[in-house]
Amino acid sequence: MKYHKITYSIYAFLALLIALSSCKDDLSTLDINKIPGVTIDTAGQSNLNIFQFEHLVITPKINADGLQLTDLSYEWKINISPGSLEYEVIGTTRDLDYEVRLKPTEANDYHQILYTITDNKTGLQYIMAWPLAVRNSISEGLVIAETADGINTDISHIMSSLVTPDYNQVSVKHNVYSSINNATIPGIIKQMRYTNLKANGEIMMGITGNSLVTIKTLDYTPGPKNEDMFFTVPDAIKPQTLTGVSQVDVYVGNNQMHGVWLAISSKFGLPFASPYAVPGHIALDRGNNYPAVMLSFYDEVNGRFIYQPSITSFGDRNMYPVPSKSGEPFNPGSLPNQVNLAAGVTTDGDYMHLLKDKSTGKVGLYIINAGRNDEDYNLIPPYAKAIYDLSNAPDINEAIHFVLLDDQKVMYYATKTKIYAMLYGASTPSFGLRYTAANAEEITTLQIYQQADYPFRSVDFDPPYLSTNNKQLIMSTFSGTEGKVYLLPMTNPGVGNIDISKITTYGGFKKITAIAPQL
Repeated sequence: MKYHKITYSIYAFLALLIALSSCKDDLSTLDINKIPGVTIDTAGQSNLNIFQFEHLVITPKINADGLQLTDLSYEWKINISPGSLEYEVIGTTRDLDYEVRLKPTEANDYHQILYTITDNKTGLQYIMAWPLAVRNSISEGLVIAETADGINTDISHIMSSLVTPDYNQVSVKHNVYSSINNATIPGIIKQMRYTNLKANGEIMMGITGNSLVTIKTLDYTPGPKNEDMFFTVPDAIKPQTLTGVSQVDVYVGNNQMHGVWLAISSKFGLPFASPYAVPGHIALDRGNNYPAVMLSFYDEVNGRFIYQPSITSFGDRNMYPVPSKSGEPFNPGSLPNQVNLAAGVTTDGDYMHLLKDKSTGKVGLYIINAGRNDEDYNLIPPYAKAIYDLSNAPDINEAIHFVLLDDQKVMYYATKTKIYAMLYGASTPSFGLRYTAANAEEITTLQIYQQADYPFRSVDFDPPYLSTNNKQLIMSTFSGTEGKVYLLPMTNPGVGNIDISKITTYGGFKKITAIAPQL
């Protein structure tokens, strides 16, 4: 009985459906009512790639069918790191124009760009997302250390055909370090050097008055610093200078010298054993193959010149005083009361030491011959070769920057506002003014431009150096409000002239404290 009741109920339900469908109007031939909305055409923009510090420009095709454009608002956001759920707003206009100051992404890592269009009347949002890869746009050029507050350092970068191979543009990237790391470097960087550090790759190494820092040039993030750069930590970090030869990186601090090949060692080892206080100005022979003597410096404590035959893992790494001989132009074993101003090595292997007498203020350029090995490979020690008196050099007592050229008998020195050239090809040096800074500008750094791996390239196997290598001075100035970098082309070898008409200037910096090339 229950079964029959269910069957009757089904038949009644079907009859009702048929009746209702017969009464419904046929609307299949009428227009369909469209719902207003926004569509974003992303054809050709599914993946975004941009070079670091370039502008990301997106001009999306928007169809706001049925909506008033005045009722729409826009927002662009990017996550702060690949995979992060934290976003920051980078634009509030219809199109995006955003300078990408982010570190380069690793392979298969992407930032996400979010584009949101909001209908302010209804509150509806239309969202589009793009993956973004950031590529490294910084290559060979000049690394600029600058300070805005006299306490901390930021890093900027210059690329141009004068300092960058196979490059015909000009790229000046300001505040690279702080933009990427949201912080500056504590202290004032006074010197930098490009090298390679095991497990970190290519780096810029920098020193302040009390710190040793590294910056990875791949993305300009910080690398190891201070105690992490030593297997045995010094009593204090008191850096004096950075230099090096092929396969040896040299750090001088606490009047001691450390030498190691950082490309295969992640840290400096113990300093060279020595009874002498190593100064901040040392002459290291970087360019001559297997010299008999690799290092020379003036010992300010004992008032004499010191040499070291080798700084590599093989060879004599002891330090010795340069012996005195009769008939020499000066006594290298007894020259008291001097202070180091500069030091360098010529391409002929002679050591140059610019010294100033602490009592009289007299300045002299002292030349030490590097010595040689005899036919039995016994070392014939260095000896005093020449001295040049700078007593008649104009403004020499006001000089604060010194540049010794390795391939010309020319030395530049600079006061706060002027650059002079000293020519010492003859027995008596001559002097001449070569450049005067613009009004209100003071010279903060001066050096010769040498590419970061100079002079280590092989003539037969490596690409040639730029035509500007060793042929232009790098100068920085500060007016009190703006720092500038100048490239001063040198003309007439041996004369020290500067081609004023071809000087190149880059502005917009703070006070510049150091400049170094990178590869």
